[in-house]
Amino acid sequence: MPLKSMGPLSALRRTGWAWCLAVVLAAPAAAADLVINSGRKEPFTTPDGRGFYDRLVPAWFARLGLAARCVRLPSERALINANAGIDDGNIARIKGLEKKYPNLVRVPEAVVTFDFMAFSRVGEFPVQGWESLAPYDVGYITGWKILEKNITRARSITRVRGPVQLFELLARGRADVVVFDRWGGLWRLRHGNVQARMVEPPLATRQLYLYLNRRHAALVPRLAEALRAMKADGSYARIHAETLDVLVQD
Repeated sequence: MPLKSMGPLSALRRTGWAWCLAVVLAAPAAAADLVINSGRKEPFTTPDGRGFYDRLVPAWFARLGLAARCVRLPSERALINANAGIDDGNIARIKGLEKKYPNLVRVPEAVVTFDFMAFSRVGEFPVQGWESLAPYDVGYITGWKILEKNITRARSITRVRGPVQLFELLARGRADVVVFDRWGGLWRLRHGNVQARMVEPPLATRQLYLYLNRRHAALVPRLAEALRAMKADGSYARIHAETLDVLVQD
């Protein structure tokens, strides 16, 4: 049976679909968000996206005309994903991680300064560096490299996956002291049912940095300059005050 000839309306429809397809194929793909992961929960990443890193990362990358967002992963997994290129970077870590994770490149402007604090259920005790922990049963989170390196002498050491489990060690009497950062610990003391005391002074103070997967190495100097500009114009201080400094206010 001979095929019917295509009528004017059918021809128009076919031409229209062909034109639409050509436009779609010719259009550039929308740029995907850069994904910067973090091993930190509140007050750095929060379910409502109002944590310190949640707010800093998009504002920072936007200065380069880039879209970026922060996602949370377990601390060790965050590093592995950034190093493998599954995610675009990891925030925020101490200097020197590129020795163990060679695909990571550090942006050389500090993102935040961390005080690493002892949180105790045994009350106050004299703190003079890491050696002060030697008499105690101590807990910390797996993947915190500075703690893995420096907490080597203690009566016992327990490693856990996250902050909830960390402070449960104190609640259950499985640790005398846990080590956490000042801001995260203050958030836990304020918002959780935590019976613990933050012991001054800090065990150590370190500046922490953003690491990018090396495929983004060209962005490193521009991001460093953009962060310095945020610090100079007050926008960094505003985000810090509204997400972190508020934890020490009555």
